[in-house]
Order: sequence, then structure tokens, then C-alpha cells
Amino acid sequence: MKSKFLLTIILAFLIAQPALAEVAIKAEVNKLKLSTDETLLYKVVIASVEPNLAQPQLPKFTGFNIISQSQATSMALEKNGWKTSLIYEFLLSPASVGKLKIEPASIKVKNESISSEAFEIEVTQGKTVPQAPEENPLSPKNALPESQEPKVTL
Repeated sequence: MKSKFLLTIILAFLIAQPALAEVAIKAEVNKLKLSTDETLLYKVVIASVEPNLAQPQLPKFTGFNIISQSQATSMALEKNGWKTSLIYEFLLSPASVGKLKIEPASIKVKNESISSEAFEIEVTQGKTVPQAPEENPLSPKNALPESQEPKVTL
């Protein structure tokens, strides 16, 4: 009877062990279509009961400029123990027009790589910047001759 009880405990521990090593990675964007006048929020959340996680491999954001980035860590006590969440946020500005791809983020856990999803973002041309008039009155070629320049006295 004692060996049956011990075997049950060992079996329960072995079954629960993979659940303890569970790591999840999720990426999200706030929009899939935007113009060059808009920004895109890219967020990666890594949740784990593992106390020590490797540094994740984040995308290179080809075709985007990084305006700002932030990182946060949160811990929560759940019925199975402590759960750690790493959150990475990037505010991106498109650098070109067209279909831009954001590659997946990934993290290595026990010699296994876990990846998030990739995104294809469609970028359209935003409002154009107004062009200066051809005959700008403030341009050097239209400057007043030296004899007619206003004099300022203090």
C-alpha cells in the first residue's frame, strides 16, 4: 500500500512538471492598416511560471521607426505558484508605404524555441506636407537690398 501511494505521488509530480514549465508568448498590434501619418502599437507578452527566463528575441521592425519602447514585469500568485509576465511595448511609425511584415518574437526555453505570430501591416500614404510656394517672399533671392533693410534699434 505504501509503494502504491509513493508511486501515485511520483506520477502526479511527473505529470504536473510539464505544466510548471509552461511558457506562453503572445504578440499583438493595435491595427493591421494604417497611413504614414499614424503610429502602430506592437506588444509582446511572455507569461511563465519559470522564475528565470532567457531574454526574448524581438523583431527588427524593418520598415518602421521606433518612436518609444517600454518594458514591464508583473508577478501574480496563482494556485499553482507564482506566474511572471514580461511585457514589451513598442510605438512604431511606418518609414515606407506598402505591405510591411513584422516577424515573430521568440524565446528559448529548455533548448526549445517558442514563437509568437507574425503580422503583415498595410501602410498607405498619409496627408502630404504642404509645399512652400515657389516665390517665397522670405527666400534670400527676394531679400531687400542692404540700403532698404529695416533698422532695428534697442
